[in-house]
Amino acid sequence: MVTIYGLEDASTGAAYIGCTAGKPGKRMREHRSLLKAGKHSSTKLQEAWNDHAGQFQMRVLETMPAEVSVIEKRERELSWMKHYRAQGLLLNENEVSFQPTPYAIARGQLATKARAGTFTQSPESNLKRRLAQLGKPKGHGAKISATKQAKNLR
Repeated sequence: MVTIYGLEDASTGAAYIGCTAGKPGKRMREHRSLLKAGKHSSTKLQEAWNDHAGQFQMRVLETMPAEVSVIEKRERELSWMKHYRAQGLLLNENEVSFQPTPYAIARGQLATKARAGTFTQSPESNLKRRLAQLGKPKGHGAKISATKQAKNLR
């Protein structure tokens, strides 16, 4: 099942609209974790949270079957965004899902090699990963581990 939800500020009625195929409660915990850390991608939502943290609640706006197409999900999500925007109560930075924020674009966070698909691991990095998977310590990890074990024996 797909859920379109709103993280609603009960004091103002403003809401951040989102869509999840998972459990809404889990998605709320993820948002809450980012907001408490001050690291949410939506600055409007972060500012509202900083002002009224205890007054936010998740409201299920619409549910759809899991078989629904991505296009239909996005259309319904946009419909809810337009509804809240018309009232001046939308806290989303972007109207299109998964669109990067202007801040991310300005900082160049989207042009990483990993996202562009051109990133390859170096032979040294592959060797380090292989050794770690074999259970062999890398660097000075063995010394630190031995020190911790010695402290535990006292």
